[in-house]
Amino acid sequence: MDNLLTTNEVANRLGVDPKTIQRYLRAGKLKGSRLGGVWRIPESSVRALLGNGNGHAHPQEATTHEAIVTAIVNQKGGVGKTTTTFNLGVALQRLGRRVLLVDMDPQASLSVSVGIPIAQLSISVYQLLLDDKLDPYPVITRTISGVDVLPATIDLAAAEIELVNMTLRELVLRDVLAKLRPHYDHILIDCPPSLGLLTVNALAAADRVIIPLQPEFLATRGLSLLLRTLAKIQSRLNRNLKVAGILPTMFDGRTTHANEVLSELKTNFPGQVFDTVIKYSVRVKESPASGLSILDYDQTHEAAHAYATLALEVDHA
Repeated sequence: MDNLLTTNEVANRLGVDPKTIQRYLRAGKLKGSRLGGVWRIPESSVRALLGNGNGHAHPQEATTHEAIVTAIVNQKGGVGKTTTTFNLGVALQRLGRRVLLVDMDPQASLSVSVGIPIAQLSISVYQLLLDDKLDPYPVITRTISGVDVLPATIDLAAAEIELVNMTLRELVLRDVLAKLRPHYDHILIDCPPSLGLLTVNALAAADRVIIPLQPEFLATRGLSLLLRTLAKIQSRLNRNLKVAGILPTMFDGRTTHANEVLSELKTNFPGQVFDTVIKYSVRVKESPASGLSILDYDQTHEAAHAYATLALEVDHA
């Protein structure tokens, strides 16, 4: 007979908050039933979940082409880089693509958002950057959202210092991803809110860049600096790097200011602003607390449809 577990027991086994387990149940990620107002979850359902996600990824068969590597970058924080990386990655996976997300931010927000218990990680992207002999596959975590993740921990903050004395320090991530590119269709890199060595590594490894940008005056001030940095990377480290587009995020169409800034962006950067606009939404902010993308958390939400549309733009670019 299948052993029945409580939400707390399942949460302890997966290393997540009990509220996350309740959300998994409501989203259909876990099978269970309510008995006397208390969830009872078959152990087989938990094993199935562990088989589909929150476990180490195994090497996938090589594709007939190499993955497109896209860096999600903006030196300003709070503009939706992590949200875009996660939701765009899931949307691309829904198109049948094999997707790897790379967390290059020492804050590890992407790793936390997908439900990885980073406090329990003994190895992360940090070790891969410093030791080129390590196999990256045991570090990759498969998530219930269907995307694979190369997670980060706070240890990554030390990499900025430790990489300084390495030969070709700007190309370390490129060498790590070279081992993985044949096995995925898309690799998305979540960059830290700075233009330091970690971001430079991401740009040197990428084929293209997506720039999430909140349409407001303060958020747009650093765009020229970022574009100058991209030009330097193109001339010195990565001649094939292209700007896929500027993605308006957290857009509040009720304000005149946001509409004016968006109009100016399209005027000043013709053909470089995505048609898709990600509107401001509390639901999008809530979903990472559940370890779910907005496409799983609320699949009928306007933002879920927006990221699905963006995935089509990105996949066919």
